[in-house]
Amino acid sequence: MPMAKMTVVLLPLGVALELGALLSQVAWLSWLAALAFLGYFMLHFRRLNPYPRWLGIVTLAVLVATVLSPRTDASLWPKLASSAAYYTSFLGALGLMQLLAKRLPQLSELHKALLSGSKVVLYPRYVLTAGSIGSILNFGMMNLLCGTLATHLRRYPLTDLQRREGLRSVMVTTLRGFALVPLLAPTSVTIAIISREMPSLSWSAMVPYGAVAAVMMILVGWRRETRGLLALRDDIGDSTRAEGMWGLLGGSLLGLMLIGLLAWQTVLSAPQSAMLLVPVGVTLYLLWRDRSPRQALDEIADNMSSMHNEMFIFGCAALLGGALGAIAPLEEIAAWLAAEPKYNLLLAVVSLFSTITLAVIGVAPIVSLSLIAGLLSQLALLGVPIMTPAVGLMCGFSLAMICSPFGPSTLILARYSGETPFRVAFGWNGRFVASVMPLLLLLLFGTYWWHS
Repeated sequence: MPMAKMTVVLLPLGVALELGALLSQVAWLSWLAALAFLGYFMLHFRRLNPYPRWLGIVTLAVLVATVLSPRTDASLWPKLASSAAYYTSFLGALGLMQLLAKRLPQLSELHKALLSGSKVVLYPRYVLTAGSIGSILNFGMMNLLCGTLATHLRRYPLTDLQRREGLRSVMVTTLRGFALVPLLAPTSVTIAIISREMPSLSWSAMVPYGAVAAVMMILVGWRRETRGLLALRDDIGDSTRAEGMWGLLGGSLLGLMLIGLLAWQTVLSAPQSAMLLVPVGVTLYLLWRDRSPRQALDEIADNMSSMHNEMFIFGCAALLGGALGAIAPLEEIAAWLAAEPKYNLLLAVVSLFSTITLAVIGVAPIVSLSLIAGLLSQLALLGVPIMTPAVGLMCGFSLAMICSPFGPSTLILARYSGETPFRVAFGWNGRFVASVMPLLLLLLFGTYWWHS
């Protein structure tokens, strides 16, 4: 096996070791996974995009400062290694669904099905479908829907203006749907981090508040984006029936049911169950289809290698969040906040705005998420109700995915649309974010009142 192929195998090796750690609850397997990821990224650092490389340099500087800080001790480093291995594996494991998506012929008919039917449900159906697929494929959903959209539109004699406006309407709607994943999906990284840091806040406890926020976001965008989707449907003028949609829906529901069943019957959370079931299911499918373990391994390794920028960002964010949490006096801050319950609402508002503001200037939302989740875990230990700040954090992460010009989802849309990331983030979504923020603040006030 060539050296390049051998180093690429380090990614699936790291994911497999981390999954083994989750199943067996053996910590040293997670440390080995971290070493496998470290080896891969050291060898392939120059292949990363500029933003991940800068984030890696910043992460290294923070880790050096952590070593020199008198606040840290030796017990921190195994925790950081486990955290980095977990979040790097989270994205790599769920991203394997792309291999199944490429082999499902029903997906070529998806846009035709979504653009049909009553105009009243056109926008919410598109948004909820994007969110449902995104809950399984993660960032792979953006590539999937945008790629199949470009192919779908090429089948019709559209003008350049019609094609461009159609792309904008569907891509904005797709991005809004992806923003619902942190609010609703048990497989989201938001729920994964919050439930890992604060086991008392499970997905089932948080999803009612996420559902309210999701309804608010759908209502804000409903009227404006429906006009664009209707215009595209009229320009296409295709009234034929899409095939295979019920099978696609049934398979998606079955997958979510299996995730819920595994989480119910084992010590694994819903995100951890998805991390385990997706790679196992994809690997078994590839072995059944191709009858070649070597080919299956090559496909899995190549798929993870194509996502190495996002995996590196997630790993660095976990390290940054943990290291900054160790350096920052979170215990003192938590004790101060615990003494003044009124600051609980203020922390929720800060969680909402800071995650969005930092994302706009280039700080990955997962860094803010990890740091604030560490603070909330300290508050939970002191007996402070933390649901309101957790809801603010969840909503902030959702909007940060829409309005950050540096986020993976925005960069994917910019690549497919030919627009700049700043136009996608601010021109396409700026007014939407400004419109939905007051409603989310009302949700935070209501959550605070309910739990006070």
